[in-house]
Amino acid sequence: MAPSEGAGVPSGKIFTGRVIGSIATFSIISAICLMWLYTQVLYPMLTSPIQFTNVGLVSLLFYLLITVLILVAMVFNSLDLMTTAALRIKKPRMDKSVPRVRRFTLNETIQHITLIATTATSALTGFALMFYSSWGKSVTDGLGGFEQTINIHYASAIIMGILVAYHFGYYGSKYLANKILKQEARFDINIFDKKDITDFFASIKFYLGRGDKPKFAKYSFAQKFDYWGIYWGMVILGLPGLMIWSGGIFTYGGLAFVFHVKEALLAVLFLGVFHFYQVHFTPRQFPGDMTLFTGVVSEQEVEEDHPLMVQKP
Repeated sequence: MAPSEGAGVPSGKIFTGRVIGSIATFSIISAICLMWLYTQVLYPMLTSPIQFTNVGLVSLLFYLLITVLILVAMVFNSLDLMTTAALRIKKPRMDKSVPRVRRFTLNETIQHITLIATTATSALTGFALMFYSSWGKSVTDGLGGFEQTINIHYASAIIMGILVAYHFGYYGSKYLANKILKQEARFDINIFDKKDITDFFASIKFYLGRGDKPKFAKYSFAQKFDYWGIYWGMVILGLPGLMIWSGGIFTYGGLAFVFHVKEALLAVLFLGVFHFYQVHFTPRQFPGDMTLFTGVVSEQEVEEDHPLMVQKP
Protein backbone atom coordinates (compact mmCIF):
# COMPACT_ATOMS: atom_id res chain seq x y z
CA MET A 1 0.00 0.00 0.00
CA ALA A 2 1.48 3.33 -1.04
CA PRO A 3 0.71 6.52 0.84
CA SER A 4 -0.99 9.32 -1.03
CA GLU A 5 1.09 11.85 -2.87
CA GLY A 6 2.51 14.43 -0.54
CA ALA A 7 1.59 12.47 2.59
CA GLY A 8 5.21 12.38 3.68
CA VAL A 9 6.35 9.13 5.25
CA PRO A 10 8.39 9.83 8.39
CA SER A 11 11.71 8.13 8.86
CA GLY A 12 12.16 5.30 11.35
CA LYS A 13 10.91 1.78 11.85
CA ILE A 14 7.37 0.76 10.98
CA PHE A 15 7.18 -2.11 13.47
CA THR A 16 7.71 -0.26 16.70
CA GLY A 17 6.50 -1.66 20.00
CA ARG A 18 3.38 0.47 19.74
CA VAL A 19 2.52 -0.87 16.28
CA ILE A 20 3.27 -4.48 17.22
CA GLY A 21 1.07 -4.11 20.30
CA SER A 22 -1.73 -2.66 18.20
CA ILE A 23 -1.52 -5.47 15.63
CA ALA A 24 -1.40 -8.16 18.33
CA THR A 25 -4.34 -6.71 20.26
CA PHE A 26 -6.43 -6.18 17.14
CA SER A 27 -5.67 -9.74 15.98
CA ILE A 28 -6.60 -11.32 19.32
CA ILE A 29 -9.85 -9.37 19.68
CA SER A 30 -10.76 -10.05 16.04
CA ALA A 31 -10.10 -13.77 16.48
CA ILE A 32 -12.30 -13.90 19.58
CA CYS A 33 -15.08 -11.97 17.86
CA LEU A 34 -14.85 -14.14 14.73
CA MET A 35 -15.12 -17.26 16.85
CA TRP A 36 -18.14 -15.84 18.64
CA LEU A 37 -19.60 -14.69 15.33
CA TYR A 38 -19.27 -18.22 13.97
CA THR A 39 -20.59 -20.09 17.02
CA GLN A 40 -23.39 -17.72 17.99
CA VAL A 41 -24.42 -16.30 14.59
CA LEU A 42 -23.17 -18.06 11.47
CA TYR A 43 -23.44 -21.66 12.66
CA PRO A 44 -27.05 -21.28 13.93
CA MET A 45 -27.98 -19.40 10.74
CA LEU A 46 -26.47 -22.03 8.43
CA THR A 47 -27.58 -25.16 10.26
CA SER A 48 -31.11 -24.25 11.32
CA PRO A 49 -33.95 -24.09 8.79
CA ILE A 50 -35.54 -20.68 8.35
CA GLN A 51 -38.61 -20.35 10.55
CA PHE A 52 -41.18 -18.12 8.92
CA THR A 53 -42.44 -16.80 12.22
CA ASN A 54 -41.95 -13.42 13.82
CA VAL A 55 -39.24 -14.79 16.11
CA GLY A 56 -37.53 -16.71 13.31
CA LEU A 57 -37.48 -13.81 10.86
CA VAL A 58 -36.26 -11.30 13.47
CA SER A 59 -33.49 -13.70 14.45
CA LEU A 60 -32.46 -14.10 10.81
CA LEU A 61 -32.48 -10.32 10.31
CA PHE A 62 -30.21 -9.86 13.32
CA TYR A 63 -27.89 -12.65 12.16
CA LEU A 64 -27.46 -10.97 8.76
CA LEU A 65 -27.03 -7.51 10.30
CA ILE A 66 -24.42 -8.73 12.80
CA THR A 67 -22.46 -10.58 10.12
CA VAL A 68 -22.34 -7.62 7.71
CA LEU A 69 -21.51 -4.99 10.34
CA ILE A 70 -18.76 -6.99 12.01
CA LEU A 71 -17.06 -8.02 8.77
CA VAL A 72 -17.22 -4.48 7.34
CA ALA A 73 -15.82 -3.09 10.61
CA MET A 74 -12.95 -5.58 10.54
CA VAL A 75 -12.04 -4.70 6.94
CA PHE A 76 -12.26 -0.95 7.65
CA ASN A 77 -10.11 -1.25 10.78
CA SER A 78 -7.57 -3.41 8.94
CA LEU A 79 -7.15 -0.69 6.31
CA ASP A 80 -6.77 1.91 9.02
CA LEU A 81 -4.20 -0.20 10.87
CA MET A 82 -2.03 -0.78 7.79
CA THR A 83 -2.13 2.87 6.73
CA THR A 84 -1.53 4.26 10.23
CA ALA A 85 1.41 1.91 10.74
CA ALA A 86 2.90 2.62 7.30
CA LEU A 87 2.73 6.40 7.79
CA ARG A 88 4.03 6.17 11.39
CA ILE A 89 0.99 8.16 12.56
CA LYS A 90 0.89 8.41 16.34
CA LYS A 91 -0.80 10.44 19.04
CA PRO A 92 1.05 13.70 19.76
CA ARG A 93 2.91 13.70 23.06
CA MET A 94 0.99 14.86 26.10
CA ASP A 95 2.92 16.38 29.00
CA LYS A 96 2.81 19.50 31.16
CA SER A 97 4.58 21.60 28.53
CA VAL A 98 2.07 20.83 25.75
CA PRO A 99 -0.82 23.32 25.16
CA ARG A 100 -4.13 21.57 25.79
CA VAL A 101 -7.70 21.88 24.57
CA ARG A 102 -10.75 20.74 26.54
CA ARG A 103 -12.48 18.33 24.19
CA PHE A 104 -15.08 17.03 26.64
CA THR A 105 -16.77 18.84 29.51
CA LEU A 106 -16.91 17.39 33.02
CA ASN A 107 -20.57 16.55 32.38
CA GLU A 108 -19.66 14.56 29.26
CA THR A 109 -16.79 12.82 31.04
CA ILE A 110 -19.05 11.67 33.89
CA GLN A 111 -21.62 10.43 31.37
CA HIS A 112 -18.94 8.48 29.52
CA ILE A 113 -17.57 6.82 32.65
CA THR A 114 -21.10 5.91 33.79
CA LEU A 115 -21.81 4.45 30.35
CA ILE A 116 -18.68 2.30 30.51
CA ALA A 117 -19.52 0.97 33.97
CA THR A 118 -23.17 0.15 33.22
CA THR A 119 -22.40 -1.39 29.83
CA ALA A 120 -19.70 -3.65 31.26
CA THR A 121 -21.91 -4.69 34.19
CA SER A 122 -24.97 -5.34 32.02
CA ALA A 123 -22.98 -7.36 29.48
CA LEU A 124 -21.22 -9.48 32.10
CA THR A 125 -24.34 -10.28 34.11
CA GLY A 126 -26.59 -10.68 31.07
CA PHE A 127 -24.39 -13.17 29.24
CA ALA A 128 -23.58 -14.98 32.50
CA LEU A 129 -27.31 -15.57 32.93
CA MET A 130 -27.71 -16.56 29.29
CA PHE A 131 -24.81 -19.05 29.43
CA TYR A 132 -25.53 -20.16 32.99
CA SER A 133 -25.19 -23.86 32.12
CA SER A 134 -21.56 -23.38 31.04
CA TRP A 135 -19.20 -20.57 32.07
CA GLY A 136 -21.95 -18.33 33.42
CA LYS A 137 -22.45 -20.29 36.63
CA SER A 138 -18.99 -19.41 37.93
CA VAL A 139 -19.73 -15.71 37.34
CA THR A 140 -23.15 -15.79 39.01
CA ASP A 141 -21.73 -17.71 41.96
CA GLY A 142 -19.06 -15.05 42.35
CA LEU A 143 -21.73 -12.33 42.31
CA GLY A 144 -23.82 -13.99 45.01
CA GLY A 145 -26.00 -16.39 43.09
CA PHE A 146 -28.48 -16.46 40.21
CA GLU A 147 -31.09 -14.15 41.78
CA GLN A 148 -28.48 -11.65 42.91
CA THR A 149 -27.01 -11.54 39.41
CA ILE A 150 -30.46 -10.77 38.01
CA ASN A 151 -30.85 -7.92 40.51
CA ILE A 152 -27.44 -6.51 39.56
CA HIS A 153 -28.42 -6.72 35.88
CA TYR A 154 -31.67 -4.86 36.56
CA ALA A 155 -29.93 -2.17 38.65
CA SER A 156 -27.33 -1.59 35.96
CA ALA A 157 -30.04 -1.40 33.29
CA ILE A 158 -31.99 1.19 35.33
CA ILE A 159 -28.92 3.41 35.70
CA MET A 160 -28.21 3.06 31.97
CA GLY A 161 -31.79 4.01 31.14
CA ILE A 162 -31.59 7.10 33.34
CA LEU A 163 -28.32 8.02 31.64
CA VAL A 164 -29.85 7.76 28.15
CA ALA A 165 -32.88 9.84 29.19
CA TYR A 166 -30.63 12.46 30.77
CA HIS A 167 -28.27 12.53 27.80
CA PHE A 168 -30.89 13.31 25.17
CA GLY A 169 -32.99 15.40 27.55
CA TYR A 170 -30.02 17.60 28.45
CA TYR A 171 -28.90 18.29 24.90
CA GLY A 172 -32.46 18.60 23.61
CA SER A 173 -33.44 21.15 26.26
CA LYS A 174 -30.20 23.07 25.67
CA TYR A 175 -31.00 23.26 21.97
CA LEU A 176 -34.57 24.45 22.61
CA ALA A 177 -33.40 27.04 25.16
CA ASN A 178 -30.96 28.51 22.64
CA LYS A 179 -33.75 28.60 20.08
CA ILE A 180 -36.06 30.47 22.44
CA LEU A 181 -33.32 32.94 23.41
CA LYS A 182 -32.51 33.41 19.71
CA GLN A 183 -28.94 32.32 20.28
CA GLU A 184 -26.93 29.96 18.09
CA ALA A 185 -28.89 26.70 18.28
CA ARG A 186 -27.10 23.49 17.47
CA PHE A 187 -27.15 19.99 18.87
CA ASP A 188 -24.00 19.11 20.77
CA ILE A 189 -24.50 15.47 19.87
CA ASN A 190 -23.16 13.82 16.76
CA ILE A 191 -25.65 14.51 13.96
CA PHE A 192 -24.81 12.98 10.58
CA ASP A 193 -24.58 15.25 7.55
CA LYS A 194 -23.66 14.92 3.87
CA LYS A 195 -19.99 15.53 4.57
CA ASP A 196 -19.81 12.28 6.54
CA ILE A 197 -20.63 10.32 3.39
CA THR A 198 -17.90 12.04 1.37
CA ASP A 199 -15.48 11.66 4.31
CA PHE A 200 -16.10 7.92 4.36
CA PHE A 201 -15.19 7.47 0.71
CA ALA A 202 -12.30 9.92 1.04
CA SER A 203 -10.95 7.82 3.92
CA ILE A 204 -11.13 4.64 1.84
CA LYS A 205 -9.20 6.40 -0.95
CA PHE A 206 -6.66 7.60 1.62
CA TYR A 207 -6.21 4.07 2.97
CA LEU A 208 -5.66 2.80 -0.57
CA GLY A 209 -3.08 5.50 -1.28
CA ARG A 210 -5.27 7.37 -3.77
CA GLY A 211 -6.01 10.58 -1.91
CA ASP A 212 -5.36 12.79 1.09
CA LYS A 213 -6.72 12.28 4.58
CA PRO A 214 -10.09 14.04 4.95
CA LYS A 215 -10.41 16.89 7.45
CA PHE A 216 -12.82 16.36 10.32
CA ALA A 217 -14.67 18.71 12.66
CA LYS A 218 -15.15 17.82 16.35
CA TYR A 219 -16.34 14.33 15.41
CA SER A 220 -15.38 12.18 12.42
CA PHE A 221 -17.88 10.01 10.56
CA ALA A 222 -16.48 6.93 12.35
CA GLN A 223 -17.00 8.55 15.76
CA LYS A 224 -20.57 9.49 14.84
CA PHE A 225 -21.27 5.94 13.64
CA ASP A 226 -19.78 4.63 16.87
CA TYR A 227 -21.91 7.03 18.94
CA TRP A 228 -25.22 6.20 17.28
CA GLY A 229 -24.44 2.49 17.23
CA ILE A 230 -24.05 2.55 21.00
CA TYR A 231 -27.05 4.73 21.85
CA TRP A 232 -29.36 3.14 19.29
CA GLY A 233 -28.34 -0.23 20.68
CA MET A 234 -29.27 0.83 24.21
CA VAL A 235 -32.78 1.74 23.04
CA ILE A 236 -33.19 -1.59 21.23
CA LEU A 237 -31.93 -3.36 24.34
CA GLY A 238 -33.84 -1.29 26.86
CA LEU A 239 -37.41 -1.38 25.55
CA PRO A 240 -37.55 -5.19 25.13
CA GLY A 241 -35.74 -5.47 28.46
CA LEU A 242 -38.56 -3.59 30.17
CA MET A 243 -41.07 -5.93 28.53
CA ILE A 244 -39.16 -8.99 29.75
CA TRP A 245 -38.89 -7.53 33.24
CA SER A 246 -42.65 -7.01 33.46
CA GLY A 247 -43.92 -9.99 31.49
CA GLY A 248 -41.18 -12.62 31.30
CA ILE A 249 -39.10 -13.99 28.45
CA PHE A 250 -42.16 -15.18 26.51
CA THR A 251 -43.63 -11.68 26.19
CA TYR A 252 -45.10 -11.22 22.69
CA GLY A 253 -44.33 -14.84 21.88
CA GLY A 254 -40.66 -14.45 22.83
CA LEU A 255 -40.12 -11.57 20.40
CA ALA A 256 -38.96 -9.18 23.13
CA PHE A 257 -36.41 -11.73 24.34
CA VAL A 258 -35.03 -12.22 20.81
CA PHE A 259 -34.61 -8.47 20.31
CA HIS A 260 -32.90 -8.12 23.68
CA VAL A 261 -30.48 -11.04 23.31
CA LYS A 262 -29.55 -10.51 19.65
CA GLU A 263 -29.00 -6.78 20.13
CA ALA A 264 -26.83 -7.54 23.17
CA LEU A 265 -24.75 -9.90 21.03
CA LEU A 266 -24.45 -7.25 18.31
CA ALA A 267 -23.47 -4.60 20.89
CA VAL A 268 -20.69 -6.68 22.43
CA LEU A 269 -19.24 -7.67 19.06
CA PHE A 270 -19.49 -4.07 17.81
CA LEU A 271 -17.71 -2.73 20.89
CA GLY A 272 -15.01 -5.36 20.60
CA VAL A 273 -14.28 -5.05 16.89
CA PHE A 274 -15.01 -1.39 16.14
CA HIS A 275 -15.18 0.83 19.22
CA PHE A 276 -12.18 -0.47 21.15
CA TYR A 277 -9.99 -0.40 18.07
CA GLN A 278 -11.04 3.07 16.92
CA VAL A 279 -10.65 4.61 20.37
CA HIS A 280 -7.84 2.67 22.04
CA PHE A 281 -6.06 0.06 19.93
CA THR A 282 -5.30 1.83 16.67
CA PRO A 283 -1.53 2.41 16.33
CA ARG A 284 -2.00 6.17 16.78
CA GLN A 285 -3.55 5.65 20.25
CA PHE A 286 -2.17 2.35 21.54
CA PRO A 287 -2.20 1.26 24.35
CA GLY A 288 -5.18 3.50 25.10
CA ASP A 289 -6.73 6.97 24.98
CA MET A 290 -7.17 8.61 28.40
CA THR A 291 -9.26 11.50 27.03
CA LEU A 292 -12.40 9.80 28.33
CA PHE A 293 -11.09 10.37 31.88
CA THR A 294 -9.28 13.69 31.50
CA GLY A 295 -11.48 15.39 28.91
CA VAL A 296 -8.48 17.18 27.38
CA VAL A 297 -6.26 16.65 24.33
CA SER A 298 -3.23 18.47 22.97
CA GLU A 299 -3.67 21.34 20.53
CA GLN A 300 -1.55 19.40 18.07
CA GLU A 301 -3.98 16.48 18.15
CA VAL A 302 -6.90 18.80 17.43
CA GLU A 303 -4.99 20.38 14.53
CA GLU A 304 -4.10 16.97 13.06
CA ASP A 305 -7.29 14.96 13.71
CA HIS A 306 -10.02 17.64 13.95
CA PRO A 307 -8.81 20.72 12.04
CA LEU A 308 -12.36 21.84 11.26
CA MET A 309 -13.32 22.01 14.93
CA VAL A 310 -14.27 25.69 14.90
CA GLN A 311 -15.43 25.80 18.50
CA LYS A 312 -13.21 24.39 21.21
CA PRO A 313 -15.21 23.32 24.27
